[in-house]
Amino acid sequence: MRLARVRAAALSGLLVIGVTACDKRTPIEIVVPPPLGARVASITVVPASIFLQPGQDVGVAVESRDSTGALIANGALTWRSEAPTIASVDALGRVRAVSPGTARITASSGTLVTTAQVGVTALAPGVQQWRVARAGLTDATMLGIWDDGAGTTYSAGQNGVLLRSRADGSWERIALNTTETLVGVWGSSPTDIWLVGTGGVILHGNGTTFQSVESATTSALLEVWGLSANDVFATGDKGTILHWDGQRWTQQATPVTDDLWGIWGTSGSSVFVVGNNGVILRYNGVVWTRMATPSSAPLFDVWGTSVGNVFAVGVSGTILRFDGIAWQTMTPPGMANLFALTGRAFDDVYAVGNTGATYHFNGAVWTALTIGSGQNLRAITKRGDGTLRIAGWWGTVVTVHGVGAAASGTTEISDPALLSTWGGGATGGPMFAVGLGGAVFQRVGTAWSAARVPGTNDLYGISGSGPTEIVAVGDTGAILRYDGTSWRKEASPTTLLLRAIWSGGVGQQVIVGERGTILRSNGASWSPQSSGTQQFLRAVWGSDASNVYAVGDSGTVLRFDGGRWSPVSVPTKPRFRAIWGTAANDIFIAGDSGTMLRFDGVTWQRQAVPTTRTLRALWGRGPTEIYAAGDSGTVLRFDGSAWRSMNAPSTRILYCIFGIPGTAQIAIVGEMARIIEGLP
Repeated sequence: MRLARVRAAALSGLLVIGVTACDKRTPIEIVVPPPLGARVASITVVPASIFLQPGQDVGVAVESRDSTGALIANGALTWRSEAPTIASVDALGRVRAVSPGTARITASSGTLVTTAQVGVTALAPGVQQWRVARAGLTDATMLGIWDDGAGTTYSAGQNGVLLRSRADGSWERIALNTTETLVGVWGSSPTDIWLVGTGGVILHGNGTTFQSVESATTSALLEVWGLSANDVFATGDKGTILHWDGQRWTQQATPVTDDLWGIWGTSGSSVFVVGNNGVILRYNGVVWTRMATPSSAPLFDVWGTSVGNVFAVGVSGTILRFDGIAWQTMTPPGMANLFALTGRAFDDVYAVGNTGATYHFNGAVWTALTIGSGQNLRAITKRGDGTLRIAGWWGTVVTVHGVGAAASGTTEISDPALLSTWGGGATGGPMFAVGLGGAVFQRVGTAWSAARVPGTNDLYGISGSGPTEIVAVGDTGAILRYDGTSWRKEASPTTLLLRAIWSGGVGQQVIVGERGTILRSNGASWSPQSSGTQQFLRAVWGSDASNVYAVGDSGTVLRFDGGRWSPVSVPTKPRFRAIWGTAANDIFIAGDSGTMLRFDGVTWQRQAVPTTRTLRALWGRGPTEIYAAGDSGTVLRFDGSAWRSMNAPSTRILYCIFGIPGTAQIAIVGEMARIIEGLP
């Protein structure tokens, strides 16, 4: 906070050398007398409100202005504290906190008087230690999954990530000598496993160690599947189909140049492949031929129970069925892009896709299921015990138990970036974190786990007015509400991205987002409000329903006074990402390049912080215990006197901070679903 400024006033010849809130030196003023006739018309203490802990001190400054509002030199100043046992002030304007309470200090120059309020809080030790409440395993998109039928499941994905779960145990990463994206995984037995991916990569292993195998192509390979250890196929870009005969991979001739995604068959003389532009190929053991299809939509997977009962799925809910004679279009229960399918029988088939879409075919019709995950799903496998495992974005794996409408999902792993967190109520009150892929995590006891939610798009903000009124907002106008028992979708008046929400009480919620979007709740529905800007609004906070601030790009700061939104002038124009305060006269804004501003009820001043990294989060327990977090694991604390760095256990981006209900602890959430908790 810059409490006095180095100024050069051309007309008055004034030069003031001042101090900041974290500068312990005595303030010095070097004054060149103003021109003849310039008279002090007003004086103002900066800052107008001060918060300290006992034993702390801070230098304050006085700005003097003439009748035109121009800064001029201060005359002789007299300082006084009206409660010196709470806060004292010396002749140079240095305020020292003595004991908890409230004091007013005055500075006078002749008949002119200015005041500042000093709040002295009890000592707040704040966070003294950290624990990693949730470390995260991987945020790679998982694109392939396969179960060996003996209790071990493998899932492959971006950047050479391979995960394994044995005997329903925890998931672990298997080290591989590749960073290529792995798209397909399949094995003939628990010790004969194939992985394929970009760059024509093919890996072969026993489940623990894998070696590279010559593939005879550099095209991306998109799936691998086989009939036996010596009869394996791989499909890929530009019409690529490879075959493994137990000795080597050879490229087979195909009649298309379209990307080929899925493969399945009943025997060596009846294999089906699907791909872009509605391509379906069939292999008779000698040659691949193109089949006639009723759709040109990209197809991503194929599976069946027999040569007379084969299914293919693709974009926009496309589902085709082959009855042994011709392919026909089926009626889907939705329009989600579908990427994978499998089944247990002809009347128990599952297809999965975007935003948690899980469709079930009971032998007669397809219906949509809710499995409790909103992540984009990319692969599915049937396990030896009859359960299904589904893999998707952000390292997600969901296990599904039960059949059809009775099926229920359990998210075993999922590590999307968590972008916001909120908790309410007394000890044991609910606390949630939300993030990419519509993820919602709940803190139960001291553990965080994925909560069951309806499928939705990325969630960016969450807030509440109590444990039974919590709202999360996100992309394409997504609004979810928690009533104390379950989450449900709520009607939204926009499809724009909603970035943040503030709750000031029951029915008093404000949402902000892209293109200057502001929505306000009346307790029953959401109504747009005019913001007067097209800037992206990234954060919102209020001291009450008639004093709400929204901040965003290009230094945008707006204030709602209960009637309308108006722009607020601030001394710098970076991208603002966070706002939080303790009262109407104690508000902080943080943003790019370590920007930190504070409002004292009268003016906004810049504050010195020990970082130039982007700051994305603000939250505190009071005016002398405020935390900020941001890029590269940066965590700062403000104690009323200065911002100082904290040694938090993270090196990745941290997005949000909030207090854990009923405790003196805080939770900070960030990339790869990492959650760190600060303890007193």
